[in-house]
Amino acid sequence: MKAAFAAPFRIAMENNGLSAEQYFRKFRLPTSELSDPEALIPEKPFWRLINQVAIAEMIPDFGMQVAQARPWYDIESLRPLLRGKQPLRKVLEKFCSAANSQSNTSDFKLRMDGELCWLEHHSDILVNNDIQMESYRLTNMIELVQLAAGINWKPVFIRMKMDDNKVIRKNRLLQGCYLKFSQERTAIAMPIGLLNANVSILPAGTSISNKPLEEMHDKSEFIASLRTIISQYILEKELSIDMIAELAGCATRTLQRKLKEYEIRYTDLLNEARMRYACTNLKVTEMKITEIAQQLGYNDTAHFTRAFKRWTGVSPSVYRKNAADKR
Repeated sequence: MKAAFAAPFRIAMENNGLSAEQYFRKFRLPTSELSDPEALIPEKPFWRLINQVAIAEMIPDFGMQVAQARPWYDIESLRPLLRGKQPLRKVLEKFCSAANSQSNTSDFKLRMDGELCWLEHHSDILVNNDIQMESYRLTNMIELVQLAAGINWKPVFIRMKMDDNKVIRKNRLLQGCYLKFSQERTAIAMPIGLLNANVSILPAGTSISNKPLEEMHDKSEFIASLRTIISQYILEKELSIDMIAELAGCATRTLQRKLKEYEIRYTDLLNEARMRYACTNLKVTEMKITEIAQQLGYNDTAHFTRAFKRWTGVSPSVYRKNAADKR
């Protein structure tokens, strides 16, 4: 792999008070940072190193710490490829295209599936019990999407090669995500509409779109931006119009004025996002209907069922059966 990818491992060890030089020497890796970030170094030792550190130093989330120490988009050999203002789709396409040139085990693809887009890792593993390296990849995949969706974004659906793992389930980064273990490949899902969002690392209180909502004079642009924001936070228990306005970086009165101007009701957009979330879960997961209802804030499943029939014309169970029959 490119030498630039060694830096996050070194930083994560130093953040935990460990000697990176000692571990690098143990696994016969260059102990000093190479001057050429494009130089090639063996990758397999890093797979062994990351698991060894996690076990020996009792740092169960070390793989995620490595990813957070320096995300892929900030790696020196990748940074020039992802530079500049561009939609998330273009960034992910560039990343998938460039991944093989960064590492022999990096094979990423985008796959469209109804309302969802999956970012998938297709390569074989180099080391058995690949928990830490998979955690490292997964965290970096999420961080790439967060460039457009904001630092609080989480994928609703995550697929992992590893077996069910309590440490992974307890990780704060993945709380609220639907996790599926023992899968063919590592993958995260995002709403297709998010692919059109411009890439930027968002500070708190700014809009997912690079343009403030109050400056949007095109109805379709305004609705698309608002839908993107709502869909990312649809599982929040109190998704009030005040919260959406704060996430969009504008005053509540400004948002209400724009909604009135375009003759849109906030509750309609909210229910539309709930419908998309419910439909997607019913089609692509095995989640119980009661669980989907609870995630969307319905304490009474019967109430959710009535709402779902208003949205789609059929009950959740019939919708799931119809979707399965079409496969």
